[in-house]
Amino acid sequence: ISQRPGPATGFPTRTEQADLKFALYAGHGEFSRVILAPRTAAESFYIMSRAFNLAEKYQIPVIVLTDQSFNDSSFTLNLAELEIEEINRGSTLFELNQEKYTYKRYALTENGISPRIIPGIKDQVTYYDSDEHTEEGHITESDEIRNKMVAKRLKKLESIAKEIRQPVYLGTNVPEILLVGWGSSFGAIKEAFEILAEKGVPIAIVHFNEVFPLPKIEFKCDINGVKKIICVENNATGQFADLFELHTGIKIQNKILRYDGRPLTAVYIMDRI
Repeated sequence: ISQRPGPATGFPTRTEQADLKFALYAGHGEFSRVILAPRTAAESFYIMSRAFNLAEKYQIPVIVLTDQSFNDSSFTLNLAELEIEEINRGSTLFELNQEKYTYKRYALTENGISPRIIPGIKDQVTYYDSDEHTEEGHITESDEIRNKMVAKRLKKLESIAKEIRQPVYLGTNVPEILLVGWGSSFGAIKEAFEILAEKGVPIAIVHFNEVFPLPKIEFKCDINGVKKIICVENNATGQFADLFELHTGIKIQNKILRYDGRPLTAVYIMDRI
């Protein structure tokens, strides 16, 4: 999703970071998902390869959030330095040595992931169903099976959370000011941080590109000793600050929010700090 200001057509040529909660909560029912948001152009190559791998491995939707300013920008990259994950098809089976017609597309497994067979495997049939289904893929109204299937789908989040990478941390390990951000705001936040740090301000950054589920954050500072935590976002309501509080229990009282359609800049951030 390339985010821009809404609602509806909104500011079609401007930028924003206001679709995080849409990506997080939109959908019918409860199921596991992953949200990624590249910080830089070079990182977008890695993020996309990671998104495909996570989607294949866990058989879930993976949403990549960029924004209009990021997508409209031009960058010069060294192709030799780009990081791309090796393809990982997860539990995809290219052969199945078991009794004829016994394949269970939605098998209840310990980790919540049901092995997939590729189309065309001899003597096996795959049944897909959009209603609640049995392990074989047939429609069911059973409350017992329903409970097991919901638990199976949500169980994947436990394993996914262990794979989510830690945020970037830059700066002193005893900051008075800690800037929190996500996605393509990184460049502006980093520039503001560098200017202020050079002037002797005890400041640090914690910045996320793997946004949901959040990992158990390993802060490189005593978070309780920080005088002012500031979340910097291109939206009006501090959407990531809300998610951060939900997962860490840390309420971010101070926010620098921009929602006039223009991208965040170092000057904009420093003026408000």
